[in-house]
Amino acid sequence: MSDEDIRLTNPTFFAKGDPHAIWRRWRTEDPVHWTEGRLHRKFWSITRHADVKFVLMNDHRIFSVQRAGANLPAGPEFENPEDSLFTELTHSGQQLATMDGQPHSVLRRYFSTKFTSSSINSLESLVRSITDEVLAGILARGACDFTTEFAGRIPTAVIAAILGVPRDLWDDLYRWNNMLAAPEDPEFSIGTPVETSTAGVTEIMRTCIELAEQKRGKGGDDLLTALTEAEVNGVPLTPTEIGFNGLMFFAAGHETTRASMSIGLAELLRDPAQLAWLRANRHDPQILRSAAEEFVRYSAPLTHTLRTVTEDVVVGGQEIKAGDWVVLWFHAANRDPAVFADPEKFDVTRTPNDHLGFAVGKHFCLGAHLARLDMAVMLGAVLDHMDDIELAGEVEWASSNLFWGIKHMPIRFKARAASEPVEAVSA
Repeated sequence: MSDEDIRLTNPTFFAKGDPHAIWRRWRTEDPVHWTEGRLHRKFWSITRHADVKFVLMNDHRIFSVQRAGANLPAGPEFENPEDSLFTELTHSGQQLATMDGQPHSVLRRYFSTKFTSSSINSLESLVRSITDEVLAGILARGACDFTTEFAGRIPTAVIAAILGVPRDLWDDLYRWNNMLAAPEDPEFSIGTPVETSTAGVTEIMRTCIELAEQKRGKGGDDLLTALTEAEVNGVPLTPTEIGFNGLMFFAAGHETTRASMSIGLAELLRDPAQLAWLRANRHDPQILRSAAEEFVRYSAPLTHTLRTVTEDVVVGGQEIKAGDWVVLWFHAANRDPAVFADPEKFDVTRTPNDHLGFAVGKHFCLGAHLARLDMAVMLGAVLDHMDDIELAGEVEWASSNLFWGIKHMPIRFKARAASEPVEAVSA
């Protein structure tokens, strides 16, 4: 058992350590690495872009997301479904993200109509109005915690509004999601990691189920109403399926944007020339969209996904047996020099940018268009309203090897009114 294996299976390492150094070495020396970390179950770590893409493109046929869920257990105490509610649910096949085969295809087709580019483009006015409201609360102060007050608050409000969650519950959902995403982080803990995770899962699901039942049959156009109307092979979703899918939409709807925006701004502050170039070109929608793609590539907010092999297969020259776990490290794939020139460099002009931050294949992120819209609008607002941005304190990272990102980033700035009308960023 190596120190590197232990670190990558320890969420607290991600708050202070440098996992990229590990992924760089493995990608070069051992791209399909047998990993014996602090979990009882061992697994293969996949770090090359081509190999990660191969697994994702063969989802369901050779690699199952349902047999053991879509992510590594946060710790040994999460390995047994009898001990952890979240683990039990992820093994149950009751959520789109953890379904295989025909049920997944049926449910995905149903929700895909809600997340087409044209459907998302119609939400631009909502995103802008929420962004303006959030800005109004922080511009006069000339300072904020960028992650919690801007990068996290806006996408949280957007996805909550799309779900149909009342405004007075938005902050609660954000807090409960942090308990689920980073149960070993002391800031979010309410007890043991399992107790913390279970409480977060329970509260989000309870809220989604109760609200969905209130909306049932009333013809609303929000996502919770859509969950009450969804069917798989003629069978309506159960309350648990409604709650667990509601949780998925909420988490996926803000985690990527929060982390990408925070890390993206942190990198821009370290490279004033790129920040100045973006500011000078802030009214070009294509440039904002391109920058958002680099934010996602570089930050890769979802660090990994897990698959269980259903038949013997060769990945990256390595024979893998049926029943083995493979873990796809998106961070490693997104900095593969075989695909990206100068991959460690943050470059908002990067093109092409074939990152896997939204995955690919059958489990490509349904909310990718929404995340792109959120980020383009938010980035444009920062560039238009905040001058002389600088860090005003320590950047703090979350203790999570699933949703890895900044949890606090205090900044100060000089506020100013927008000088020109803003063009639509919708594609």
